[in-house]
Amino acid sequence: MSVTSTDTVVATPLNDSIRSLGSSSLGTISLQRERVSRVKEVYKQASQSFLQRDFADAFETLQLVLNPSESVEEDNVSAEEDASERRAALIANATRNSRIKVWSLYVTLLNAIIELGPEEGKAAVGSKQWRDIAAKARDGSIWDDVVRIGYRGIEGNVDTEVVFNLANLLLSQSASQTTNQQHLETYLATSDLSRTPRPDQNTTHDTNNLRDLSSRIKILELYILHVLPANDEWDYAKDFIQMSDILDDDHKEAFQHALAGLKAEKTQSQQQHEDDEEAPPPDLQSAEPKPIEDHDHPTEHRRSNSEQDYGIEEAKKAAKPNQPDVHPTSRAKGKPNLQRNGKPIPSRVSPKRPSNEGIIHRTMAFVAAFQNLILNMTHSVSRNPLVIFRFVLFLVALLVALGRRDVKERIRRITGSGWDKIRKTVGMGVKVSYI
Repeated sequence: MSVTSTDTVVATPLNDSIRSLGSSSLGTISLQRERVSRVKEVYKQASQSFLQRDFADAFETLQLVLNPSESVEEDNVSAEEDASERRAALIANATRNSRIKVWSLYVTLLNAIIELGPEEGKAAVGSKQWRDIAAKARDGSIWDDVVRIGYRGIEGNVDTEVVFNLANLLLSQSASQTTNQQHLETYLATSDLSRTPRPDQNTTHDTNNLRDLSSRIKILELYILHVLPANDEWDYAKDFIQMSDILDDDHKEAFQHALAGLKAEKTQSQQQHEDDEEAPPPDLQSAEPKPIEDHDHPTEHRRSNSEQDYGIEEAKKAAKPNQPDVHPTSRAKGKPNLQRNGKPIPSRVSPKRPSNEGIIHRTMAFVAAFQNLILNMTHSVSRNPLVIFRFVLFLVALLVALGRRDVKERIRRITGSGWDKIRKTVGMGVKVSYI
């Protein structure tokens, strides 16, 4: 009996410790599930508000998972957790998919609010809030906030999709791309490269690796073809392509061609701008001095000092004192041309030809406007590459629609009826003209 009692005494504290560990682990699991469900609920509500263009409600809703103070009040954190966990926001403990969705929505929301402008932004989220959001996006501090709140200050742990969205935000809203370049270089230097294999490796059975690889290539494309050229780092971009371990030979060749094209376009644009500044305005080019001719009062011959007067002019004036001096050309103007039968000859008036200078200036203006249109389109496409994709989708949709038989028949009927009306109208016009 004594042995049994001793075993019972020893087993009781052990059972209590096992029960306490089990209860604490169950509490941690249940708390983690509550956090995950809370993040999903907030994301769903904020995305609905964003689609309804209620930007203020979407911004306030996302603060529930982005603000650490809100996380402490809403989570009922247990006392066993450490201080860092209690201070962390809900988004820091969310799953990878939920984290990417929330941060992507947040960055897209900030860009939409900034694009509203000061007036509409003031009406949407308030003047002070709009200025704060615009300032964070333009000076790049929004990147620091994302790293601090969502990834505990470790920039290499930021998800590749979130990095791509942040880089796009700074590329479109920030005047200087120096901060964007620094953050991208820090991420590329500190991120985990082991989960991002080269394209020539066998990763057909690993979906996560393929997704990470695609996202990282997008980041490299943004960094090499947009951020570095904006900072005039053309040579470094070329060397970076050659030294990259992630890009294969096909990607390197494509990036080199794209970089050379962008540099050629920029050089041409700068040369065109310099030529426009050096060339005088068209008004000054067309303003040429023209001699003034007085046809009504032709100048008479004036005798120079070397010529002598032999009395001929005085004799003419004395012979015809009452006859005014009339220039032969004025007499010719006064008399109509007569044929032998006495009928006047119709005067031939040469048609006025348009001045060559006006045509040249209009042609130059048209060519300059066309060049500016091409340059603006190139700049817009470089800032927003999705424009080409949307245009291709539009063409594909148009071709698919035109490929349907009912659409073709309807277009044929409409075109036929239009041509019939045109033929009838032309026929009536011919009849009226004949009558």
